[in-house]
Amino acid sequence: MNNPTLDAYQQVFAMACIVGRAAGYHGPETLLQQQLQQDLSFYLSGVPPVDPIKSASTADPLVTPVLGNWKLVWGPAVLEEVINGVPTGVADNSLFVAQCDAVAFPGGTVMPAYVVAVAGTNPDSLYDWGDEDFSVSTVVNWNTYDPSGFTPSPYVEGTPFISKGTATGIQNLLGMISPDAAAAPGTSLEQFLTGAKPQPDTAVIFCGHSLGGALSPTLALYLKQKNDLDAFALTLVYPTAGPTPGEANFSELFNTTFPALPSGWEPQPLPYQSWNTMHWNSIDVVPHAWDTTDLEKVATLFGKSPHFWTNFFLDRLQKIALNDAAKSGASYTRIRNSSLTGTLQYSDGKNAINVPPLKMKDYISQLFVQHVDLYRGVSFDPAVPGLILSRPLPPPPASDLIPGIREVTRDELVETTCAQIISWIASRALAAAEPLAKV
Repeated sequence: MNNPTLDAYQQVFAMACIVGRAAGYHGPETLLQQQLQQDLSFYLSGVPPVDPIKSASTADPLVTPVLGNWKLVWGPAVLEEVINGVPTGVADNSLFVAQCDAVAFPGGTVMPAYVVAVAGTNPDSLYDWGDEDFSVSTVVNWNTYDPSGFTPSPYVEGTPFISKGTATGIQNLLGMISPDAAAAPGTSLEQFLTGAKPQPDTAVIFCGHSLGGALSPTLALYLKQKNDLDAFALTLVYPTAGPTPGEANFSELFNTTFPALPSGWEPQPLPYQSWNTMHWNSIDVVPHAWDTTDLEKVATLFGKSPHFWTNFFLDRLQKIALNDAAKSGASYTRIRNSSLTGTLQYSDGKNAINVPPLKMKDYISQLFVQHVDLYRGVSFDPAVPGLILSRPLPPPPASDLIPGIREVTRDELVETTCAQIISWIASRALAAAEPLAKV
């Protein structure tokens, strides 16, 4: 029986963290996929080797006592978008499926489980920011949604709708094919799940953090409604830190399809211990999108900046977000959710963070800490237990970097994100003929 240090909720969340590792690299799609596959071989068993001379992996002995005995069964797949004929050079979407023979569910039972892990926003991906995260001014009718081809349509009261960005993300995930050298090669996720022959009483769990926190519940609902998950006795969803994928009718449909607790299971006492619920840090910017009441808090979530231009840009960011959400005509509404109590941090482990933020870099640095570190634990001094994991999983050896792949530093991601947001705000203001000054 699988009896690791982490409980079932934490194991599933850890899968969302692992698939997100693809965002830490630059390179072409083939190498990005190989790098993620190489990283997975540290955490999971049965990972086909990137080097054909080697044999399938056995998870590192540092990991299995903590994470449990999971094996890779599909993927990983990585999508690098091409924009105006130019590849992005980063992992824009990533996905894998892992399986364990015996997972002890707190308050429930011990059963086999599959986990579908969906990556979140890659901070280095302009495509993720523009086409998936921020594409909320138009919506797509969920009742007629076809991932192979869809067109936004005017919002209709009483009908479930999702944002165009969510619709695009699901289209991407369902179009990804497991590569020849990966697990279950040549199949899509949907083909794999519909063709699966799991043991009796097996659960399938969808998880994702950030953008993955919006896409994973939407993906689960889509596949459930298509009867693609009929081989599984139970479907669960564990999204974290996600922006809102759709409006009130979509939220109600998800909540009805996936009840808060499987029949006969006992509720658990810890704040992160609930299924089919989006868990989010109360001072994490990302899950404040796209509900109007929450968006109105974004500019001052870390305190009102005393610096004029920082305050100006944050206020403008908030107004643009509110305006885009309102343009849809839909009332963006979270699926069932539970907030976790975050605390402001004054360092990212390397650099001091001013609170309230003096510069945009302070705001973005705090955003990174709250959106990433506070969920999985802060290992730098002083250490801060995470809201879900008490400490991060150990990283794979640095020597496992694939030739042709460059690892991206935390400072680079913060600087890139800061520059992208300022550029985006400035471009929107110029389009509206509104003057902006330099920061």
